Amino acid sequence: MTKIREKNNRKVLATKKDTQKSWTVSIIIIAFLFVFIFGSAYMNKKLQEEMVGIQYDATLKFSVDKSMYDPGETIILALSTSSNSLETSKGKYLVNVKYLNETIDTIEGVWETTSEGSIQEEIEWTAPNEDFKGYLFELDILDSEGHAIRHMNTAADVSSTWTKFPRYGFLTNFDKDIDTEAVIEQMNDWQLNGIEYYDWKYLHHQLIPEDGTMEWQDWAGRKISGETIKSYIAEAKARGMTNMSYNMIYAATNNYAQYGIKEEWGLWYAEDHEAGKNKGDRFTFSMGASPTGQSNLFFFDIQNPEWQNYIIQKNLEALQVMGFDGWHGDTVGEWGKMWTHDMIGDETQGIYVKDGYKEFLDIAKEKLDSYYLSFNPVGAQGIEQVNASAVDVLYAEIWPWDTTNDGEQYNTYQSLKNVIDNSRDQSDGKSLIIPAYMEYDYAESVVSEPFNMSAVLLTDAAVYAAGGSRIELGDGDEMLSNEYFPKHNLYMSDEHKVRQKALQNFIVAYQNLLRDGLEDNDKLIEIVHHNHSENGDPNTIWTYSKSGNGFDTIQIINLLGVSDNDWRANEGKKETPTRIENVVVKYYTDDSFESAWVTSPDPAYDSVSKELSLEYGSDEKGSYVRVSAPSLEYWDMIYFSHLKK
Repeated sequence: MTKIREKNNRKVLATKKDTQKSWTVSIIIIAFLFVFIFGSAYMNKKLQEEMVGIQYDATLKFSVDKSMYDPGETIILALSTSSNSLETSKGKYLVNVKYLNETIDTIEGVWETTSEGSIQEEIEWTAPNEDFKGYLFELDILDSEGHAIRHMNTAADVSSTWTKFPRYGFLTNFDKDIDTEAVIEQMNDWQLNGIEYYDWKYLHHQLIPEDGTMEWQDWAGRKISGETIKSYIAEAKARGMTNMSYNMIYAATNNYAQYGIKEEWGLWYAEDHEAGKNKGDRFTFSMGASPTGQSNLFFFDIQNPEWQNYIIQKNLEALQVMGFDGWHGDTVGEWGKMWTHDMIGDETQGIYVKDGYKEFLDIAKEKLDSYYLSFNPVGAQGIEQVNASAVDVLYAEIWPWDTTNDGEQYNTYQSLKNVIDNSRDQSDGKSLIIPAYMEYDYAESVVSEPFNMSAVLLTDAAVYAAGGSRIELGDGDEMLSNEYFPKHNLYMSDEHKVRQKALQNFIVAYQNLLRDGLEDNDKLIEIVHHNHSENGDPNTIWTYSKSGNGFDTIQIINLLGVSDNDWRANEGKKETPTRIENVVVKYYTDDSFESAWVTSPDPAYDSVSKELSLEYGSDEKGSYVRVSAPSLEYWDMIYFSHLKK
């Protein structure tokens, strides 16, 4: 959206005759009416275009060269087109570098089309030496006359490690002859700084073939090229991404005895669980038909020292040979009380796998040394153990039927916020990554249908506003709807991709407000003239506030016109929120502020912060500050800067 920032200050000198003055005034009035009529029509057209995603120019790209930068590193901003859609062959550009609402630098330059008619410009900016900061780059493209013809944004994360602000993606295609550079470039465009390499391995208990070959089949018969994996890793590291090897912490497949794994390290059901899984049965899991004959998982006791030594060493070898940066451990969830080999048949004994998570993870992290460790307690069962462990980043696959220790289901937007808040509190500030598979049953029933964009954006807003993160993007530009990551039955529409890109930039630009030390302050918030709630009730505007680091924030998520607060949209249905304008907010607080701003990933803002007027008052509920945001579509964030002492 083109921004006009100039203020025209004119001083009229009354030194001419009355007739000349009247004529001058008439001209000014006519000019004003012309600008008002045609300018208003233009701005209204722009707003309408933004609302439906028409304004996006698919031929034009503005991006950063890496997903993450060290403090003081040079950031390269790339402005490029596949063809020239700007209707002119040269011009100027202006980049405003923003930290939150503050413009900290301005970059100016010229652009010109190549002989082929495209644009290929690189703009360099040296990041400050401060660690763990997010920056927004607002680009105005001007023609040779200085008229703004395009406005675009991108963002950069200046952080020395990905663990502070993880943005996790995935890869599943490891066949030969893949253009790994192109795929990783797409992942970089999504601002992903960590990659989970899903089902890349040969066997769960022998990740690379014993003879050292770099070609094999996984359990499902998919062709895997070790050289492709190594190429992905090299390309990703060049982009600042962390590469995590996916493998379970306690599983082996059918031929495990051939590798020296002992049966007495195993686990057996200590209670009847469900059909076909009875007390005394071996704890196993069938993955389905397998051309390799390795379709069954056999589970082992993670508290058994011999199993610990075996599986940790096998994963460490894989990290070293392939060049990964860490191990992403997985489970199949909590399946009730188990017997170890020496407990079988003793009704007085039994263990729960989740109770051993912390011990296993702490030992694994120590043995992995400089490698990263992440882990998935499926359904957030045993998440308290993981939050207190030595893992580098938190990750929990959420299913709506699982419950907290207090019996609360993980099926609502509020439940996602709760698990994020609890994990941050229990882990001393870590940001929980959530795989929450959207439209699950609907996706299983169709092939090549678009995601419900509203469902995805609302779940994303619920997670990111709370200070969490998502894993949903990968394999170039695919999005998850299933726990088996190679399955892609749904796709993002063009408009969805535009909005998702804007969201990915937003969470980088405002990472210091979203997940860098701000905590809920439980202050009263009122949205004047609209239904609102503190816990994400349907057909309300969901609000809550946080404080920290000299700021207060108000998260505003629009559920007006949305008939349920179920995040999953299992049948593929979710209403689009009712867009509103002039969102009047009363924030009850005794604090005074230096300034107030509103921003959003939605098109009306496109991550730009807009200053708001502050109006202080009081009523029977207490003292408040009142602000008015121009609009609310999916998710707005208002932030207040405290007066400097």
